[in-house]
Amino acid sequence: MAADVDTEPDLDALAAPHPCSRCGEPAMLSVVGFCAACVADMGLRHPDEYASFKSAVSATYGRK
Repeated sequence: MAADVDTEPDLDALAAPHPCSRCGEPAMLSVVGFCAACVADMGLRHPDEYASFKSAVSATYGRK
């Protein structure tokens, strides 16, 4: 079950958790909306989802 995440940002806060678009858990670190645990799970167990994730990262941040 996902924890409640405030929809109103605290402008005095240095960081705020955002829900992962895959698992819904709040995460302080996310890449194109996915938490680190989901990125790892996709990379290890779900290659099709991971390929889609990599495409989203490339589209958002470009390639080096």
